[in-house]
Amino acid sequence: MAEESASPDIKTYWDIRYSSSPELQEGKSGLADLYLPIFPDDTVSDASHESEECLASSSQQAPVRVTGRLRPAVVVVHGGGWLVGDKWSLGSYSEQLAEMGFCVLNINYRLAPYSKFPAQVDDVRHALLYLADNADELSIDPQRIGMFGYSAGGHLSALVGVMSDETDETQATSSDWAIDDPRWKRLPKIAAVCAGGPPCDLRLLPIDSEALSFFLHGSRRQFPEIYVAASPTAHVSAGDPPTQLIHGEKDLIVPIESSQGFADALKAVGVSVALTVIKDQGHLVTFMHPRTQKQVRDFFSEQLLQRAP
Repeated sequence: MAEESASPDIKTYWDIRYSSSPELQEGKSGLADLYLPIFPDDTVSDASHESEECLASSSQQAPVRVTGRLRPAVVVVHGGGWLVGDKWSLGSYSEQLAEMGFCVLNINYRLAPYSKFPAQVDDVRHALLYLADNADELSIDPQRIGMFGYSAGGHLSALVGVMSDETDETQATSSDWAIDDPRWKRLPKIAAVCAGGPPCDLRLLPIDSEALSFFLHGSRRQFPEIYVAASPTAHVSAGDPPTQLIHGEKDLIVPIESSQGFADALKAVGVSVALTVIKDQGHLVTFMHPRTQKQVRDFFSEQLLQRAP
């Protein structure tokens, strides 16, 4: 693995379009920052010679072509209660992963209440498609693509992870894509998921609570099937990817029982899962905590670097 651990230069491409969603909010949703590690033996041909109009016309076109060693990739998903937030908040995590040799796609997704579930879930899938469709251009190993998110971003990452091996009918409950949409077959296999402070079982909300109506259309009594579709714990199965959960012991925004229940369910079916508890810390401090940052790096190193073919 010495080759993978060599220090790369990082080329960053800001605000590239990874999704052609018709629901664009202030020009921010559907955009991502691409962090691309460049190793000394790589050959890079920049796409800057192409017109901006040409580049903007396709959500699947990488801004550069890299010829060299295959590298793992990670989709990074910000938090903010599905309501607010921006990719800049995960810039430091993205930079750290890129410095380790990961190609990182740090995304903005459609936000509630303008866009309700499952728009955000489909945006994460679009990000995975972007990496898979551009694997040759960016020298990405399509067998080593992972996801990292915190809070709402952790929820979206966990949900896409556990949904990926479900039946077509079950996957469609968390998507606006039709069951026969060709995009389903283009999605890469998810190799690892790291989720910090994620709400994992929305079925536990009081049945008449309107707290998440802005995201889940209404109360659990009104839309029980949506609350099931949006709950990662409801879709745990033996084929789910290795998972790292990180949670603050005194998280009052998303109680730690959320991650504990999800971890217990994954363990019960034999999935590799670990829960790291940040002692005495709440939701926001855990997000910024050095131990959280180290755990993210260590997890992806073990799952996607050290296990490289």
